[in-house]
Amino acid sequence: MFKIFKKKSKEECMCQKYTYLMHKAYKLALIDKEKSDRMNQRAKKILKELRRMHYSEVENWSTDSK
Repeated sequence: MFKIFKKKSKEECMCQKYTYLMHKAYKLALIDKEKSDRMNQRAKKILKELRRMHYSEVENWSTDSK
């Protein structure tokens, strides 16, 4: 009923951070390509960690290289 009291799992927090970084990298690509690439690399590290942890939601996102 109250989602404010529900604690998020580590995987959910990492998922949110990945989504945030990818969104930010997409917006930065129009302004500063180097910063965008660095954010994209950070996001890919998180994605790799989520895949290593076998988080099921990851497979629904994309089929990027591992």
